[in-house]
Amino acid sequence: MNPVSWSLTDKELKIISILKSGKKMSAREVKRELESDGIKVPYTTVSSALEKLYSEGILERKEVRSRGRYGKKYLYYLNENIMALDSSDPLAEVIKNVFTPANVIHSNDSVAFIDKKGILTFLYGNSKIINDSGVIGKSVEELHSKVTAKFVRQIFEELRNRKKDVFRRTVTHEGKEYEKFYCAIRSSDDEFLGVLVITRPAEESKKLPPEVIYP
Repeated sequence: MNPVSWSLTDKELKIISILKSGKKMSAREVKRELESDGIKVPYTTVSSALEKLYSEGILERKEVRSRGRYGKKYLYYLNENIMALDSSDPLAEVIKNVFTPANVIHSNDSVAFIDKKGILTFLYGNSKIINDSGVIGKSVEELHSKVTAKFVRQIFEELRNRKKDVFRRTVTHEGKEYEKFYCAIRSSDDEFLGVLVITRPAEESKKLPPEVIYP
């Protein structure tokens, strides 16, 4: 079962693809890029799409002065936590690809990456990247009770040793069920890099509680 779902429109996916170049672009510049690819779309549609992607934490923006009617405009760019990853690291491509047109996660999913030492290095949940220093950099043991941490470590070891490629488990929090998918990540040289953890509500839910987001 593929734990990744689809949630954005074709135009929004195309905008993400355009901004993967690392450029900071205004709505009008994005509109011109779309039109150069033969995609005719009103300015208001582009502006709304950029705002949506910004609100979901996929894009960031910078306010700059403009000669236009309001004297200011926004330049949009892909979230720096993704673009800042070393592109030579196979893991960087894994994390970036979570947000590419072919693999954009649903806004109700969370994505976490635990490195081979068992440290949480990347976390996305409730439609945004989470930069909480009280969470990022923590070990599996620090994020869970002793019993749960031992169970999660066992999952990691089975993935590391190829006993499984993907592990799926169901957790319950405040009467609601959530599915967690643990996927082993390896480099092109077959080195074990860590585990990607995708969490999804078993039933539609507007917000994932922190206790569930943590891998």
